[in-house]
Amino acid sequence: MKKRPITSRDLLRFRMVSDPQVSPDGRRVVWVETWIVGEENRYRSRLCLTDIATGTTTPLTVGRGHDTHPRWSPDGGRIAFLSTEAPAAGTMASMGRPEQPVAVVGRGPQLCVLSPDGGVPRRLTRLYGGAHEPAWSPDGTRLAITTYVDPTRGLETVDAADVTGEDVDPYARFNRDVLVVRRLRWKMDDVGYFGEYRRHIAVVRVPDLDDAAATAPAVLITCGWYELSRPTWAPDGRSLAAVGNARPDGEGVREACLYLLDATAEAPTEPKEIFRLAEMRSNALAWSPDGAAIAICGHNDRVLGHYGNQRLWLVSPETRTGTCLTADFDYTLGDYSRNADVRGYGGNDGPSWLPDSSGLLALVNHAGMVHLHEIAREGGRVQRLEEGDHATIAFSFDRACRTIVTLTSDDLTPGDLFVLTRDGHGWSRRRLTDVNRDFLDEVELSRPIRFASPSGDVTVHGWVLPPTQREPGRRYPVILYNGGGPGSMRASVFCHEWQVYAAAGYAVAYCNTRGNHGYGEAFSAAIRGKWGDLDYADSMAFLRAACARFDFIDADRLGVAGGSYGGYLTTWIVARHPEFKAAVSDRCLFNRFGMSGASDIGFLLDQVEFDRKLPWEVPDIYLARSPMTWVAGVRTPTLVIHSAQDLRCPIDQGESLYMALRRLGVPTELVRFPDESHNLSRGGKPWHRIFRIDRYLDWFSRWL
Repeated sequence: MKKRPITSRDLLRFRMVSDPQVSPDGRRVVWVETWIVGEENRYRSRLCLTDIATGTTTPLTVGRGHDTHPRWSPDGGRIAFLSTEAPAAGTMASMGRPEQPVAVVGRGPQLCVLSPDGGVPRRLTRLYGGAHEPAWSPDGTRLAITTYVDPTRGLETVDAADVTGEDVDPYARFNRDVLVVRRLRWKMDDVGYFGEYRRHIAVVRVPDLDDAAATAPAVLITCGWYELSRPTWAPDGRSLAAVGNARPDGEGVREACLYLLDATAEAPTEPKEIFRLAEMRSNALAWSPDGAAIAICGHNDRVLGHYGNQRLWLVSPETRTGTCLTADFDYTLGDYSRNADVRGYGGNDGPSWLPDSSGLLALVNHAGMVHLHEIAREGGRVQRLEEGDHATIAFSFDRACRTIVTLTSDDLTPGDLFVLTRDGHGWSRRRLTDVNRDFLDEVELSRPIRFASPSGDVTVHGWVLPPTQREPGRRYPVILYNGGGPGSMRASVFCHEWQVYAAAGYAVAYCNTRGNHGYGEAFSAAIRGKWGDLDYADSMAFLRAACARFDFIDADRLGVAGGSYGGYLTTWIVARHPEFKAAVSDRCLFNRFGMSGASDIGFLLDQVEFDRKLPWEVPDIYLARSPMTWVAGVRTPTLVIHSAQDLRCPIDQGESLYMALRRLGVPTELVRFPDESHNLSRGGKPWHRIFRIDRYLDWFSRWL
């Protein structure tokens, strides 16, 4: 059967896999399947259970809303999960407080539990602040969660939340949409506004599933003007570890602290700080089975920020000291692949302890790939457990660590589950799911060509995605696609958007410039405070090398695009290179001075860039590193795409670029998406995502 070109509307066909969790006995894995309902313009997700030996998959939940974060009880008899919808027929009761601008309350998921053998799920909570990050106690009688609370009110249930109706004083009713801000971290992109609500830890006692009348009261064990996340149980079940910063200046700094909590408390108690790092990007925690150490990832260099390697530390709860196991290992831990656009929320990327406490498993980023590694507790020796040009996004294993299930993506695979089993030669790998097989059998895909090119004193690694149905001897336009970040990594993962461009007759070039992880800490940190220098040089060197290397690229038809920091680089490039025929600057950073105060992370970036100087202290430097300062050099027709609810690179960044181009007489258009965040291209409303890709295609067809 002849395959057809892939299209923007094929986005609606993808199934996404997330969060594999292997049963304690290693026989089954529960995971999350997400799909798009085009008629409703939304996503749905459900829990699925796969037999590891046979590959047989059975849906566990219906997925009327979002069922996520499955977690096995220690005995394997129950699965806890989060759901945005009550498991019984019908809809949840009113979530209360209409028109309130606080985004983290009133509509979050609730904690549920069900049997892996099927049946009706049991909802355990009705918390106004929702339920997040579920974790079973070692004896299987309790679940720790995080929930959002106003410290002056404590825990509130949905039923008890006051509803402002027509019988309430009009002054109160019509001012419920006003937000009074008193804190630094008062908003987050893709989440919204916090108000006075903070994330805290509660413990829920799990009732007998056979007792329909049994209740599951939640007990708040922390509460205050700070936040905590990632509750992790001690092996004896009496303590919890968590991450946050409860210091008076905690909201204004990047430092993260490790705390111990009394898991048996019947009321909020003060967290006990035992360790602190300058940077913990993942907040991942793991308590060793022997109880002697808590594993965390981060680094202790206040200068490097997000450019620094996430290293593995072991912290003693008894001595309150930490030891870095990977101080001499020059690669960052976790999954930092960021160029996938049909991926769910991922799952556990480590660290995770081996059953005998002899070491840990974690993901490592290296040269555009992410692989599972084992790190020895004694000496910190790092050993790779899998091979292949792919990115492993998450993993899980059974109680004995005989079977590991990974969630893996590659150039032609959006994401599926694979099984690693130990044999006489190490670990063998077998595919377990193929959720997009029927659809992908219909379409012709382009396989990226990986290659490296010199740029100054470094080697830049990247890929060229050839046009899908290219003809011998014919040359095609090329789009240089700049990635977001910095502090992430372009990787061998599937990108639907780029496949659509290849199907439309474009080559796509993308690479890991300096500023990206996977090539050592010095490579990543080389652009700190110097955006637009070495990163720009690397992009241009890679593009020139691609044009010289591949005879199907027409070097006279150059396009450039990118989102976020990639939008920054796109505008920076066309201000210096009028030879580009077309550009798309997507959710861009245009004015770094203004970005400092308007972005949800602007004040955190200030602590890393420009030697920690604030905008009003060195305004000339902030402006010199802003594409706004150099925009008069732009001659390239440039499409500007931005989202109205982008809190990372706020909407004024894109609007300012558009107005500047209009006043300069440069051909331009502004595509402004309402009610979308910075995450539009990966998680926005499905039809908005399709429309966005179509605008790219329209612009490039006109000018390139």
